[in-house]
Amino acid sequence: MDDARRRQLTDIVAAKAGVDVACAARHLALHDDDVAAALRGIDIERFTLTQRLLNKYRRDPEDALQHVALAVLQHEDIRSDSVLRLERIAALAPPVAGVVMLAEWLAYVDWEGFDSALYANIDAVAAFIGGALDLPEVAANLLQARDAAVFETRRPALAAAALLFIERHTTQFP
Repeated sequence: MDDARRRQLTDIVAAKAGVDVACAARHLALHDDDVAAALRGIDIERFTLTQRLLNKYRRDPEDALQHVALAVLQHEDIRSDSVLRLERIAALAPPVAGVVMLAEWLAYVDWEGFDSALYANIDAVAAFIGGALDLPEVAANLLQARDAAVFETRRPALAAAALLFIERHTTQFP
């Protein structure tokens, strides 16, 4: 590759990633002048896995929440077939454990339905929603009214609040 083309690629990577030319050139060299691979490398260097997931899935907060929870489970090697799964999740840092618990509970709502989910760790889920996420009305609905329609209308706000919570505690996530 000639110098003019290499400079052009370096300028493209630097502009797209918002880094200096030296960083762009280093990543292009590491990735054999593959622009897409260099951009991914820069992201991996600059952002944690959780931050990259939030950036990628931000348009759908609940999807982002599920991806972050899955990343935590994989990072901690917590498998679904583990007898000690709940104990291992509870042993995580409290913000991380709360997010994983919430994500799993929301997935349970999708798999088994709202009525069944009301019997799956609901006290802990409601405490996390009312306390850490500061959504006491959603928590009260789960514990008292138990109204699926009301919950579904508040579910997007719940997922958005969870993402904000993750962003505030991002250093505790992988």
